[in-house]
Amino acid sequence: MEPVNGKEYPLWGQFVDRKEEFIGGILEETQDSYPQVPGEASQTEIVDITLKPNGETSAMFHIVGKDYSCGFDVGHGGVTAGEEGWLTFAGYGGHEFRIQKPQ
Repeated sequence: MEPVNGKEYPLWGQFVDRKEEFIGGILEETQDSYPQVPGEASQTEIVDITLKPNGETSAMFHIVGKDYSCGFDVGHGGVTAGEEGWLTFAGYGGHEFRIQKPQ
């Protein structure tokens, strides 16, 4: 992974470096605060994973989906506990989403 804004982000960079393992998989929003239909999970197919500059000193991590994307500034998000077979992320303000490799 190339540095972003002169910094290396090993945790997030590994997802970009290994994105082919996830492309074609599922991106799902899991919190009621953002889904298309309140109270229901919203799913889309993963088409890319990116890490790009966010201002001059940080980076933005995105899981890019066919219908929508989820992400966060690397200073305000992380990996959290979730169900087996899924990788769950928590972003700013309680936004939570998860990804699953293609079956």
